[in-house]
Amino acid sequence: MRIIITLLLLASFTLQAQEKTKDKLKWKIDKNKIISGSLVFVGGAAKGFNETLLFNYKIFEKTFPGVNKQWFDPKVSWRNKYEGGNPDNGARFFLSTSAFVMFTDQYHLNNFIQKTAIMSALVIKIGAPKQPFRYYVYDLLWYTMCYQVGFAATYYPFTSRNYK
Repeated sequence: MRIIITLLLLASFTLQAQEKTKDKLKWKIDKNKIISGSLVFVGGAAKGFNETLLFNYKIFEKTFPGVNKQWFDPKVSWRNKYEGGNPDNGARFFLSTSAFVMFTDQYHLNNFIQKTAIMSALVIKIGAPKQPFRYYVYDLLWYTMCYQVGFAATYYPFTSRNYK
């Protein structure tokens, strides 16, 4: 792990400063913001899906009858990473409790999707040219909106249903 961190730090020294442009920059939703905003939307949707599974599972189950509880219900599925569903038996398969946990249940898959999408958006955003400070504030608002819309798309439809 130390070697990987060291290599990543050494790789950062190869980055070059960006040259200032003489053109007057104007904040706009360009291709970069659409791609990175879409990734942030996916991250928000994954988080909303997880919150639905955690706090509204009964409504989720009634909306999607016959869903595989062993995969979707976090109260049950967390055991999928262990041999025979018992934590005392150890990992079900190589790295099933760490690096490959996303292959054990929907909750961990959603966490993986959320983090991967947001980190990918961050990497894309890092490549954008330098801009005035107020444009970073606009970016913050843009990405917050993208995240919240994604979250709302997968969470609020389940909270508005009134199943008893």
